[in-house]
Parts: sequence; C-alpha cells; structure tokens
Amino acid sequence: GQPNGQRTYVQAAISRPWVAPGWFVTPKLQLHSTKYGFDAPLANGRTSASRVLPTVSVDSGLVFERNTQYFDRDVLQTLEPRAFYTRTPFRDQSFLPNYDSAANDFNFATIWSENAFGGHDRRADADVLTLGLGSRFLSPQTGAEWVYLRMAQRLRFSSQNVVLPGGLPATEKFSDTLLGATLNPHERWSLDGTAQYDPDIARSVRTTLSTRFSPGPYRVVNLAYRLQ
Repeated sequence: GQPNGQRTYVQAAISRPWVAPGWFVTPKLQLHSTKYGFDAPLANGRTSASRVLPTVSVDSGLVFERNTQYFDRDVLQTLEPRAFYTRTPFRDQSFLPNYDSAANDFNFATIWSENAFGGHDRRADADVLTLGLGSRFLSPQTGAEWVYLRMAQRLRFSSQNVVLPGGLPATEKFSDTLLGATLNPHERWSLDGTAQYDPDIARSVRTTLSTRFSPGPYRVVNLAYRLQ
C-alpha cells in the first residue's frame, strides 16, 4: 500500500565520551537526512520529498562502590544512577510513506535510545529524560557478577506528535517503570526477570522470566516464560 519510489538516507553522528573511575558523560549529536523520489505523484502532486532532523542527547552516570557482607560472604556492591536526555525537534512526516518504520519494543535497551521507532521513515520528536538506578553484587576477588538489580523510567516534557500511520500522539508524562533482576548463582546458571509496571493501574502489564543453563562447551539450554 505504499507508493513505489526510491529512498536515500544518511545518518551521521559525533560523540565525545568523558569516562573516569566513578562517572561518565557522553554528549552526542546526530543528523538524519532522508530523500524520496516517487514513480508517480503523491496526493499533493509532489514526486519528491525530503526531511532533515538533528538529534542531541547526553548520557551520564555515576558508579559508587562499597565492600560489605551478605550471608557471611564478602561482596563488592555498586550503586549506579544514570540519566539520559534526548531532544529531537518536531517535523511533520505524515505525508511520507512508511516502508520500514515500526515502534521499538519497550525494554532496558530501547529506553536508553534516541528514537522511539526503528527504520528510517519516521523520526520521533522527543524532549525526554530517562532516569535509572542499578546495583551490582560482585565478587571482590574475581569481579564475577552474582546479582544485578535495575530500574528505569522516562519523563516526557512534551507530547510526541510524530506517529506511525493510524497512531495517536504520546501524551503521558511518565512512562511505565521497568524493573529487572539478574542472578548468577553458579557459572553454569543464569536467571533473569523483567517486569513492566504501570503506575496508572498499579499493576504489572508485562513480565518475563528466563533461565540459561550451560552444561558444557557448545551446549546451552534456555527456558523463558512471558506474560503480557
């Protein structure tokens, strides 16, 4: 159902990480340019279209450490607050075709990303601050990670007006809260759980539980349960 045509896009980015023991700051500037040429005129009579959008983001975090004990075992515990801000101005893209853009899944990977969509036909306008907090429990001798606890939530300062065809603007100020836990009780076992909590209805709307077992070289068993 999309018009036949050619699409050319260029995505350029430049960033400068500042990293030191205990903290990091990474400002980043992106420029996304897309140009279309259509085989037949669109409804507005045009046979070509273009869009240029800049995106600015700043990723930052702190890492605190302390030596402690749990269950008579020496533990190196961390506390890791993180803040990620991204800003993309609004450009009307409703007249453009949609060849490959779709909404990103809401998880711990995408909550720290600049664009709410995958693909190159839609770039979401954004004025968003993501806040997160993590804590790791490590072996002081080897650095092996035994436990990793984390949470994250987005704060939207203005509505997201760029949508997919048939979609509605995103107006909620606060996103759902993501809660996660990873346990590594043994070098062969790994347990992971993630919950998406909706504060408006005071309940979890999606839960994922998974386990990974490696009985030996080149052998892995995965088991996962998902509820939405």
